Amino acid sequence: MNLKMLALGIALLLAAPALAEVPLDPGQTATVRLSLQRDLIYPVAPPFTQPPANHGAVLGIDIDEPGRYHVSLGAKGWIEVIRDGKPVPSIGHDHGAPGSGISKIVDFDLGVGHYTIALSGMTEGEAVINVGR
Repeated sequence: MNLKMLALGIALLLAAPALAEVPLDPGQTATVRLSLQRDLIYPVAPPFTQPPANHGAVLGIDIDEPGRYHVSLGAKGWIEVIRDGKPVPSIGHDHGAPGSGISKIVDFDLGVGHYTIALSGMTEGEAVINVGR
């Protein structure tokens, strides 16, 4: 492959919307880099948001054990859990204790399988997320 073709491939990759989900493991706390929502492909359209709260991320998680899971986010934003192209209804929500670094907690009853976690309505930068029981 010559350098011209390599440069073209890299340019196309950088210009394309983010197609891939960032993998996340249950119990893992991860810091994710946020992108402009217009550059992401959401399986379900996120709520309309205005700058600067127009950033988000698309994550993938595989659940091996059914039960109630808590999705914790270290910044203000929307959390949507999606399976088979449809939002999973939330069971409840809460906020973290002052000084905990947790802004929002949303609970979901999840079965075994693959889920997409769509974050939206966030300001640019990074966000900390955890999916636990």
